[in-house]
Amino acid sequence: MIASSTATAGGNFYAENLYCETDVLRGVTRTRTGVRLVTLTTDFLVGFRRAILDECGPASDTVFASCGRKWGGFLARRFDAETSTFHGRSLREMSLAKVQACLADLFSHHGWGNVRLDLSRHEQGLIAVTADEPIFASLSGASDKPVDSLLAGIFAGFFSALFAQDLDCVQTSCKACGDPVSRFLIGLTQRLSAARAWVDAGKNHEQVVAELASVRV
Repeated sequence: MIASSTATAGGNFYAENLYCETDVLRGVTRTRTGVRLVTLTTDFLVGFRRAILDECGPASDTVFASCGRKWGGFLARRFDAETSTFHGRSLREMSLAKVQACLADLFSHHGWGNVRLDLSRHEQGLIAVTADEPIFASLSGASDKPVDSLLAGIFAGFFSALFAQDLDCVQTSCKACGDPVSRFLIGLTQRLSAARAWVDAGKNHEQVVAELASVRV
């Protein structure tokens, strides 16, 4: 029996005791709207990442980002439908704080990390995202380059679908590289086209943001 998703403006769609239910006999877990969930172990995720790295080599980041982008689009459409139905109003009718809280709950409940949005640079066409304990950065061990390309792809696909605009996402800091948190910038592809090269050249998040402030598209 799936818990009711009746609209309740003040409730939490991701409340732990209501969000999902497991049929032990069938070995199936579904959300309160009936969407089937898959639980992946740490060993599986580590092995999956290693297999992609071994198979795809230098192209692995592109593969992760492409997969993430496609899945992120699906996730955004489901998030929009479920959140709007649950709260009885569209995302555009909700306060920005409410939407941000729902987004943070979405990503943490699905195991992608504790996500925070910074919209202070939206007039420059940029959304900054901070992810604490992002999944791959937490599992990969120390690295000399960012490892969250799957999550970057998810952010790109998610916000492209949410805003009906073709957006890209660049990771500017990574916990696996010794940074306190992983950080990302989302914006138009034309605006971010040089950002990856700046990151590869060793520029930090603040320096990349400063460089992007002078980019005109």
